[in-house]
Formats: sequence, C-alpha cells, structure tokens
Amino acid sequence: MNDMVSIIIPTHKGYENLSRAVDSCLNQTYKNIEIFVVDDNGRGTEAQCKTQSVMEKYSELENVNYLIHEENKNGSAARNTGARASSGEFIAFLDDDDEYLPQNIENHIKKFEYLDESYGITYCAKNLIHGNGKEETIIPRYEGDLLYDFMCGKIRMGSSFIMVKRGVYDEVAGFDESFRRHQDWEFIVRILVRYKAGAVKDVGLNKYLLSRNKAKNPEQFEKNRLYYLDKLEFIIQSFDEKKQTEIYDSHYFQIGKEYFKAKKFKLSIVWAKKTSKPVKYTLRYFKDGLAFLIRKIK
Repeated sequence: MNDMVSIIIPTHKGYENLSRAVDSCLNQTYKNIEIFVVDDNGRGTEAQCKTQSVMEKYSELENVNYLIHEENKNGSAARNTGARASSGEFIAFLDDDDEYLPQNIENHIKKFEYLDESYGITYCAKNLIHGNGKEETIIPRYEGDLLYDFMCGKIRMGSSFIMVKRGVYDEVAGFDESFRRHQDWEFIVRILVRYKAGAVKDVGLNKYLLSRNKAKNPEQFEKNRLYYLDKLEFIIQSFDEKKQTEIYDSHYFQIGKEYFKAKKFKLSIVWAKKTSKPVKYTLRYFKDGLAFLIRKIK
C-alpha cells in the first residue's frame, strides 16, 4: 500500500515546538505524505508572525503547506481546515507540541492493510512525557468495538495517536467546531459508533503533557467535561443503565479529582456523591492525590 497520508498540525501559540513536530513528519520512513500546518493564532498577531517565521524554512518543500486563519477559531476548526485542504486517502493529526517517531505513519498503514472494512480508525502506543521529565509508555491492548471502553476512559486515544480513513472523516463530517476542549474525544466517539478501531502496538509518538493544554482551573475543567457529556448524551443513552452509570461515574470522578487537586475538598465530595459509589471514589481522591503530590515532588 502506498496511499497518500495527510498529516494535519493545528497550531496556536505553539511556535516554540512547532519545528520539532514538522521535522518529525518529514523524518517518517513512509514518504508518501503531505503536511498541513494550520495557524489558528489570527493573521497579524504576534504569535502568527512568529509561527510564520518558523515555517519559512519549509517554504520550498512541496509537501509542506502553511495555512492561516484570519482569526482565532479553535483546534477543531484548524483540524477541519487542514483536512479539507488535503487530498490523502488517510488522515493523521499531530499536535504542535508532540512529535512522531520515524515509523509511526508506516506502522499505521501496515495495520490498515490487515484490517477489513469494518475498521475505520487506528491508534498507536505512545510515550507520555510529564513536565518533570518522567516518561510513561502506554501500549494499546484492545481493538475492535471500543466505544464503551473509550467512553469510560479505559482506553486512551487522542488526536496525535490516531489515523482515520478519508471516507470515515467525511462520513462523520470532521470535528465539531463548537468544542474548545475534548474535541478529539468527541470526534473519536462518533467514529467508534460506526467503526471498529485497530491497535498499533509499536510506540508512535512522544506526547508532551504541558500545562498550556490543561484547563486553567477546576471550574473550567468541569464546564468542559459537562459540555462533552451533554453533547454525547444521545450516544450514552444507547447503552444499558449499568453502562450509562459507569460512563458518568468515570467522568464525575475526574471532575471531583480536579477539585481535590486544587484543595477544594468540599466540591470534590459533591462530585463523589454524584457517582454510584461515593465512598469508593472519595478514597480514590486521596490515593490519586497522594500519587500526584509524589510525582510533583520528584
């Protein structure tokens, strides 16, 4: 298989690491690629001018394209802009502060060669690199019908980890541009409703866990997470009652955990009480909170 793969890199105030991301695409062992860097800073802003300066060194490369939004929209819109301008039979996405390992695209393509038409998406293993430099490797263990497990948070997929067929992207109409956060989760859910997912067990990228990609406070985290759940309520309701409860429990726990980390303990308990097992999740706050503090000290 030698199909064209389009790699979309949305960028917003990410010019400091952008070259690393673009270079990691150019260094792929699979060469039939095109790269679209979509500048979502807004034309003429300081960040846009700095991003354009970074991109000048790629200006003579035919397979590297630099697109500029006239004004800031969001990551969803930037990914859609790149995807709609591209022509590949497959589409991959890379955040501007992450980097692919050299065989990532090749490994995804090889995986698709062994999958039937019921599969529309693949996801790969990744190195998670924390702010303190600690690395954690996540290897996917499951493939097939992963909708429920993904919605429960048992499987980690994100925009930089996946590759999708062009026809699948078109079928689900791309990313929902109303999302400021969790747009990749929502996009993946709509794919998993229709298609199975294939697992690439080779490590495909380094994912840098930077503070700029996190909600500024637990209140914003709560707002983002509830918007995600509200938009996907119709899908959650397609499961039986037990599975619905487990999905909501997993997300309510995460909201409470953010309040706990911010030392807003009363609000963390409020969210624990919204789950089906408040005592269990309250104890997990302390367990996970302690682990968080230990990592921070190290």
